[in-house]
Amino acid sequence: MPIVSEATLRERARTFFQAELTKSLEVAFLYPTDRTFDKDVEVSWLISRTADLRASLASQSFSADIKVDAAELLDSSNPNYAAPISDQMRYACNLILRAKIENSRILKAQLEGDYQSTGATDPWYAGLTATGLPPLPGEKSEPVSSPTLGEITDKFVASKIKHDWAAKTAADVKRVIKLACALIGDQKPMSSVNTDDVKNFRDALAALPPNYMKLALKKGTSPQEAIESNSGGACLSLKTQDKYFTMFRQIFIWAAAEEHIDKVPGANIKVAGIKTVIDGEQREPYSEAQLTKLVHSPLYSGHQSEKCRYKPGKLLRRDGYFWVPLIALHSGLRMGEILQLRKSDLKQENGIWFFDVNKAEDKKLKTHSSKRKVPVHQALIELGLLDQMHSVPPASRLFPEIKKGSDGYYSHNFSKWWGRFARHMGFASPKTAFHSLRHNFIQALREAGQLEYVNKALAGHADKSVHAQYGSAVPLTILKAAIDTVDFKLNFSHLQP
Repeated sequence: MPIVSEATLRERARTFFQAELTKSLEVAFLYPTDRTFDKDVEVSWLISRTADLRASLASQSFSADIKVDAAELLDSSNPNYAAPISDQMRYACNLILRAKIENSRILKAQLEGDYQSTGATDPWYAGLTATGLPPLPGEKSEPVSSPTLGEITDKFVASKIKHDWAAKTAADVKRVIKLACALIGDQKPMSSVNTDDVKNFRDALAALPPNYMKLALKKGTSPQEAIESNSGGACLSLKTQDKYFTMFRQIFIWAAAEEHIDKVPGANIKVAGIKTVIDGEQREPYSEAQLTKLVHSPLYSGHQSEKCRYKPGKLLRRDGYFWVPLIALHSGLRMGEILQLRKSDLKQENGIWFFDVNKAEDKKLKTHSSKRKVPVHQALIELGLLDQMHSVPPASRLFPEIKKGSDGYYSHNFSKWWGRFARHMGFASPKTAFHSLRHNFIQALREAGQLEYVNKALAGHADKSVHAQYGSAVPLTILKAAIDTVDFKLNFSHLQP
């Protein structure tokens, strides 16, 4: 007998149950109008039938008719059922028995006019209803067209790309959709996607190897193959699982809002263990020892060549690779915010130089609160940043040598370079990354005793306090005074121009 997954069996059993409900609805609607129909006899038989089915379920003894229906769930055309019965056959028999018990109870309630008791209460079949009355003899049933998962996801992506998403977000969600269609089936009617499908998607995320979403789908490896070959191996981090699961859920939230489906399936399903992420997977600031390794590395003391900045040499290029880490450390700007800066974004107001972080053509912001003015730290001025920037053409990016990656973002290639460089220099660790420099900056602000609303203004974090709703933005003079208190007790004398 071929192996069929439990999820597939449950889905087939739900289809079987709906078909049984439809037949019962015909009995409840049409039979009472037949003068030869005796309702009391039918109700009595249903009570006896339900009791027999429950006894069979309790004793796990299955009659031939139950096995026949179970074999259909298993795609088995073999009339000679294996003895002793297999675990899979036993599971299918349980599905059939519970469907028949529930259907008998509902039909009894319908015949007695108790329609308040006709909702499916068995957890395996909750929420299912009859698909409508079967056609009368001689009538032709008109098939009801239901949009498939693949059709709905195409509409979802098109709508979000037009109105909401940046290119990187679109690429991430498309990978999630491709995985969802591989696990659930892109031809499955959207209205039939249920809680079990949502659970299976969540559980698959917990078992997939790292980078599967980016690599394996392109190579044609199915999720099931990847999970089987990864038994006991490394898996996606909880944060990544939660990120992808949230993207997956957005499909159904959108579909419900657009009235393609009645409700969001598995609305209360969550990634198991996500609450433990707060302490376990957060990025940490670089330690003083790690920062010392950075500022005294060949990147700042002299390197072999432009492409080999981790080996000592006589070349010292003061380009984007030189400045971007220093700016991040002394301003808290995100990698993407720095790399997309233009010459025109380096401005002066009342004698204060600042980075104008804004959204424009070919420039993106993470959130609305990311738009801000961040004064240039005095340490960067003393290291010659402003003098060097005077030579940059007005319409140019500050660091034109750092090109866009395949995802359309300047951070793509630089992030990979930074990871390799950190490993070569010996300051890489599991809980640190380039973003750790931003953590260093915010931590330094707090250690300097700066007020939290000032810290939020510099970091581009939304201030949702009541006081923040009054008045205008934090004055540049206050931001400049605050940012210049940031001191990492590092020796930058060798970096003087």
